Amino acid sequence: MICSAEARVLKSLFDGFEARGVPYVVLRNYESLPYASGGSDVDILVSEKDGLSARAIVLEAFGAANGWPVGIAESPGFFKVVGLGHTQAGNTGWWGLCVDVNVGLFFRGCRLLDGDKPLPVHLHNGVHVLSDGLAAILGVLKEVLNNDVYPEKYSGAARLAARNDWPLVATLLAPMRARPLVAFRALLLSTAPSEELRADCRQLRSLLFRDMLCSRPIFSVTHRLRYQWSRMRRYARPPGLVLAILGVDGAGKSTVISSLLPVLNAATHNTVVVKHLRPGWLPPLARLKGASRIDGPVLAPHAATPSGVLGSLLRLSYLTLDYVVGYWLWTRPLIAKSPTVVVFDRYAYDMAFDPRRFRVGLPGRVARWFAMLVPTPDLIVCLHGAPETIAARKQELPLEETRRQVEALREFAAREPRAVMVSTDITVEETHDQVLHALCKVLRRRSQTRF
Repeated sequence: MICSAEARVLKSLFDGFEARGVPYVVLRNYESLPYASGGSDVDILVSEKDGLSARAIVLEAFGAANGWPVGIAESPGFFKVVGLGHTQAGNTGWWGLCVDVNVGLFFRGCRLLDGDKPLPVHLHNGVHVLSDGLAAILGVLKEVLNNDVYPEKYSGAARLAARNDWPLVATLLAPMRARPLVAFRALLLSTAPSEELRADCRQLRSLLFRDMLCSRPIFSVTHRLRYQWSRMRRYARPPGLVLAILGVDGAGKSTVISSLLPVLNAATHNTVVVKHLRPGWLPPLARLKGASRIDGPVLAPHAATPSGVLGSLLRLSYLTLDYVVGYWLWTRPLIAKSPTVVVFDRYAYDMAFDPRRFRVGLPGRVARWFAMLVPTPDLIVCLHGAPETIAARKQELPLEETRRQVEALREFAAREPRAVMVSTDITVEETHDQVLHALCKVLRRRSQTRF
């Protein structure tokens, strides 16, 4: 779907490294480069002195392909850039790419790789790539330290390199110190199932921290503090974003979201999260009341009798609490960790557009007051169309109610700066393009202030 557009981005990226004279090496998953990413992120290693140049090269490559960064997740020695853009007319012109750049090789302040030693590198279709053996060993090392997991996909090549090329590997990984290196080689040569090696993975990480702290205490503490500070900065200014899709029943929300997922997943390396209506930090009210089944679509949204005044206020308070607390305890940490896109199919504003759906027997303006307490998404897409067409698609709501909700959506979009109206009376591809263009406008504004 996006290979031709993606190839343009990749060409701009590697041409940028060559034009600036910045040495780089692709660590793994290079087989389809530079024509496509192969469904993977592009994992690059540069020296510590070239970190800022590499960051500029990635951003310039996105800009050259008419794209913008969704976000940049940075920590000492590493940054992840997620980009999205459009290079030509039509649905096939959209591209999404995730680029991981290791500036040196660190783990939470611990240096793992000697940046002064030359790496075993070769060319693949004009792209500088790391030898398979060392790439597999580094892949194992990153998974072990970050996730306590010995990855099976790298085990064969890593075990072979540990057996045949260990003197070279030990020289390159000398900053890890002797004892962690011995433990790491034993882990590489182990033939035990990966699930039985979790304790060994944790032991290696503890040993690495202890040895680094003893040998270079000031350096280790300083870099560890920098790492923790980077996490706090990401929480304060998340690299990810929240997208809400609104629309009356039959407007085509599910269809539009499905059309967006391929591009968004390509950009974020398959970390898009889709939620229906709310974060779900609190259980549905029906479950609290003992309902045995609450999943599945709502086929008759106005069938249930609305609650009274007190019951309606309790419902609005409960739903608002889920949005507010769920955002700060679930959504915010998710988009702060990496440039993730969280897509909501409906959002808190539906409490005001369609209070009967929530069994709220109060005027819409009361629900609107509650919705004002909810964190605002980065982009709110309001899907609209001819009420007669929408009502005929699902026939779940009367035509007059559909017409009323469409008008309420128009009024909301007119007063909400982050909302944009998008028609679904056109083809799915055209609606898909309009939504992504609106998202790119948001990314452009963010880029102008952040990057």
